[in-house]
Amino acid sequence: MKLRFFIFAPSFVALYFLALCQPGANQRPSSPERQVNSVWQDRALFLAGLPASKEFESTPAIARILQSGDYQDHRRQMQGFWSSVERQRVTPMTDWWRGQLSPRLDNIESRVALYPLSGGDILNFKLMYPDAKRYIMIALEKPGTMPDPSQLSQTRLQGGLYSVRKMIGNIALTGYFFSRWMNQFMNPSSYGYYGTMPTVSVFLVRLGHRIQDIQEICIDEAGQPQSNFTGPCALPGYRIDFIDGRTDEEKDLIYLSSAIDNRLFSEDSPGGKFLRSQGELNVMMKAAVYLFHRPQHRAAAEYLLSHSEVIIQDDSGIPYAYFSHDRWNIDLYGTYLVPLPGMGVYPQRDLIEAYRKGAHPIPFEFGYGPKTVAKESGLMVAFRKDGK
Repeated sequence: MKLRFFIFAPSFVALYFLALCQPGANQRPSSPERQVNSVWQDRALFLAGLPASKEFESTPAIARILQSGDYQDHRRQMQGFWSSVERQRVTPMTDWWRGQLSPRLDNIESRVALYPLSGGDILNFKLMYPDAKRYIMIALEKPGTMPDPSQLSQTRLQGGLYSVRKMIGNIALTGYFFSRWMNQFMNPSSYGYYGTMPTVSVFLVRLGHRIQDIQEICIDEAGQPQSNFTGPCALPGYRIDFIDGRTDEEKDLIYLSSAIDNRLFSEDSPGGKFLRSQGELNVMMKAAVYLFHRPQHRAAAEYLLSHSEVIIQDDSGIPYAYFSHDRWNIDLYGTYLVPLPGMGVYPQRDLIEAYRKGAHPIPFEFGYGPKTVAKESGLMVAFRKDGK
């Protein structure tokens, strides 16, 4: 829901039209239009440690929280985490995207991006596909909630803020989410803020986007997202409507809590019907635990290969051998020698040979586990050739 109203005064009008005549007027000028935050935007800004609207911050209960030493410490820590994220991820990934992907993605028809096994990682997803219109994230983690902080007990509020810091700090430290930390700090409903919703919302506002609305949803048997459902839900999630801070375009993000298996992608399942209704996809996979390397997930991998225009992944995604070179143009970045230890998969000999023949440098870490620590990230970018 968008709430906008305009306040005009003669001086504002004169200055506004004068600005249109100045050099650089094609850039967005300071406008007399006053943006009114949604409750979700204010709550996300609060969690992110950023200034929220005057209306929100002047509420007596919120003002007391903001003035507390605990919240001031939260704000300082969140700013420290984000400074690290900007330096290590946002800036180098944005520069790399502009030079390597942007010209090629301009020719892609699909504007629906899919991230299986995403956890709450909208950060890397949004940086890889900044021009997508819809973002679909699917993972086992709970959807979660983002309540009014003034309605939480001090214990639950502090626990919730702590859980958010752990998740943002995890990305600042490694660039991906530890499964153990997600189970320990993201999933427990005992925290005032839990599930992926708070983390995803914090990333969105830190990246400069404006959250307009958040709705809990359920994918029904026909594969349609329903916001008013009763009873058990086999495929629960939420939808975030937001305004892209770079383009002012209205976009949405759909998060679904589900196991990633063959049935999720089958044509007779709610998830499969929903995904088929989205048309062609642009896929990203990162820290995907080599799920699609296993024979029991081959059908899911084949679905993604058959319904995607672009696939961007590390070596834990779809095996290199599954990509037909008659159908895909593949560029490799970084390095690849062995899979992550302890995952029960063998080195991809064909991928090792492809890297030996030539790979481009990568100015950021995209791996996980010891690969990140050892700076041995590898990234594969596959564009489907014309003719499908």
